[in-house]
Amino acid sequence: MFLPENIDLGKSEKYILSLRVKPNGFMFSITDPDMGNNYCLRETTFRPGDDLLTNVQRIIFDFNFLTQIFRQTNVVIVSKDYEMVPAEFYDKKKQQNFYDFTHTNKSGHIQSALFERQDIVMLYNIEDDLFSFLSRNLWNPHFFHHSQLLINTFEEKARISGEGNKMFVNFHTDFTDVICFQGATLLHSLTYENEPPANTLYYILKIWEQCGFDQMNDTLYLAGKADSRLSEKLYQYINNIEIIGLPQEIHFWSEDARKAPLDLLSLSLPL
Repeated sequence: MFLPENIDLGKSEKYILSLRVKPNGFMFSITDPDMGNNYCLRETTFRPGDDLLTNVQRIIFDFNFLTQIFRQTNVVIVSKDYEMVPAEFYDKKKQQNFYDFTHTNKSGHIQSALFERQDIVMLYNIEDDLFSFLSRNLWNPHFFHHSQLLINTFEEKARISGEGNKMFVNFHTDFTDVICFQGATLLHSLTYENEPPANTLYYILKIWEQCGFDQMNDTLYLAGKADSRLSEKLYQYINNIEIIGLPQEIHFWSEDARKAPLDLLSLSLPL
């Protein structure tokens, strides 16, 4: 897996490394925060049914430069397994109980993330062995859930756009994220996996209805690559639809950056 010539890992401490782990794939980016056009993205997929930990271990050991000292090392976990808890009810000692109360699958390591302006804590699950392996073999990794990064990104857009209801729908390979705001206040965040377009359309419109959004006045934002038939159907039901393109500065970066999913890309953008 070759790297571009403008990435010099002899000086790895000046780069940001971000890994993106999902059930059937692995992606990483290396970027120089002082020179955004120095952006490298690499990806591999796994066969259905393969053990995720075994695949991640193989990649880390095969490409041992991933274990070097970087300016910052990030790990993005992509999954539909997360839960929101109002901060006033959150107790770190009971976070396993909070999570298990709403999920049938046995939890592994529970990670938390606070949305300060929303006063909400996100809890998400990582396999125990996977979390342990990445924590031991990467240089001081910072863990994120992919929807955590999207909520932060969309929250800022919701805040700038002012009052009114907004639904953000983000499409990325096998996943669809639906994130709703009333003004800049988070209402809902849900992620669906491996759903056909007809189901996705139903879920989007049902959430829109349950939130009490107005078909004529409220706004639906679409990000990522949506199925064309799904997009056409949405235009039949919702009057105000806007497409969220790549951040403007990305168009001056490398081609790799233009291929990166929004959650991963957000870790390389200036605050």
